[in-house]
Amino acid sequence: MSAAEVWLDVVVPLLVTGLLARAVWAALAIEASARWLLSTRAHRPADVDGQAPWLVVLLPMLREQTVAAESIAAFTGLDYPTGRAAVAVITTEREHTARARHRVRLPELAALPTLTAAQLRGLFPASRCQAVAEHVNATPCGERIAVLTKLFDAEPSTADIVTALTASHLKELPLVHLHQPDVGGRKPGQLNFALDHLPDVLGPLGWREDAHDHDTFALVYDADAVPDRATLTAFADAAAEHRASTGRLPALIQQQRLPLLSRRPFPRGIAGLLLTEEWVYQLRRSLGIELARVRLHQWLTRSRLPEPVRVWLRPMVYAVGCGMAVHLPALRRLGGFPEPMEDLGTGHRLSLLGADFAPSAALVLDEPYTDTTGLTNLHALAFTASARPDRHARAVAHLPSGLSRPARTALMLREWADEAAWLLGAPLMTAAVASAWWAGPLWAGLAVVGVLLHGPITTARLIALAPALHHRVTPPATTGPPPRSTAARPIALVAASLLQPFVRLAGPWRLIWAKATRRHLGFGKTER
Repeated sequence: MSAAEVWLDVVVPLLVTGLLARAVWAALAIEASARWLLSTRAHRPADVDGQAPWLVVLLPMLREQTVAAESIAAFTGLDYPTGRAAVAVITTEREHTARARHRVRLPELAALPTLTAAQLRGLFPASRCQAVAEHVNATPCGERIAVLTKLFDAEPSTADIVTALTASHLKELPLVHLHQPDVGGRKPGQLNFALDHLPDVLGPLGWREDAHDHDTFALVYDADAVPDRATLTAFADAAAEHRASTGRLPALIQQQRLPLLSRRPFPRGIAGLLLTEEWVYQLRRSLGIELARVRLHQWLTRSRLPEPVRVWLRPMVYAVGCGMAVHLPALRRLGGFPEPMEDLGTGHRLSLLGADFAPSAALVLDEPYTDTTGLTNLHALAFTASARPDRHARAVAHLPSGLSRPARTALMLREWADEAAWLLGAPLMTAAVASAWWAGPLWAGLAVVGVLLHGPITTARLIALAPALHHRVTPPATTGPPPRSTAARPIALVAASLLQPFVRLAGPWRLIWAKATRRHLGFGKTER
């Protein structure tokens, strides 16, 4: 057979069949996950005898001046039995070090003919960069350096804001402020710093690690999140239900993060359309991949299927660092949260150890990305954390695992296949769909069905589900109603869904190119 015949008679049918199968699975998973979330409610755990688990909410913050007060109000206002939970906000000296470094650049920036918001990124909170740039541009040239310096020096740090809020804290859940020295690292470093200071956070409530670690969970969130008021109750429910079914607590409970919190509008034009499309994809991923895999993993844990069947069905769970509750003994065994992403690394390592996972019925809202730089950084960082599951396997090789060697190998192979599909899937599928007619009318028809189901049909369904899912979140009484992300141009958004797989290629391929050319690619903060 010639190369053209192999492509049309073998490769195209395989790719078209794979596209259709993946589209059908995604549609079914999204629908099942959405129905489960919309129909399941949390109830208050029994607390008469102090049976509710100990929970510590960890809020690492870096340049979060605009949301710090709202975030603290939301998380300290959550419902939970008194004396069994606390909130720890972790700021870092890295922010002050960066401010000192950025201050040196002020004369250079003030001398620019026109200052843009992008050039102020990192010097001011993202939401204030445009206003500062406009104010400086409206100032006479000779006075710009003085005005910019005054604005820069007047900007409080996140630690300053959190310190003031802690001093005046009167909410239900205790609030503790931890400040990490400048020791490098990212979000995982701040979380691990908090783990080392758990006695300072929970100790005043009577908690001792030697006596209570078996019943303690560390909850990780992004600072811009708004949780449902029953969030902690739902974690306790999930832990109790899993223990009743299996006789043990899950190593990780995942609350679903929905990118439906609209604090800032999407930009105009093509960039705004593609960023809005990415918002819909993140909702799709949350329902159809993240929650679906946790629920599938839990079902397999309880099932009586033969082990060879479970080996090929067991998924690699993608933990999400906004709504992730990790059992403290499991965290200690892992040696804390891994760099560079605490969530993907923790999910991979616990999956390779055969740990138990459970879903939470409560929801948490966070913000979608409204700028291309932050989105590209996120994709590159996620690819970095996921592309080498063998490194995660080596990191936990010394720990006892509930999985056989073939089961761990199958997980790694599946993850490598996912990463290969991420990098090459969109161009290969495009070529296959474009060639499908020459492979035969049957394959052309299946290709059209697969493309429509994978893109426009699923996108339209997610847009329709978004209001009900957003309404499912009842915020704490300490915060106002959270604004909802909406599709301003739903028809254009449905049509643009065909381009979304290509948007996600930019981050990983930019990273690969930087490594190939031996250039350092600094991710920075993946702020929204």
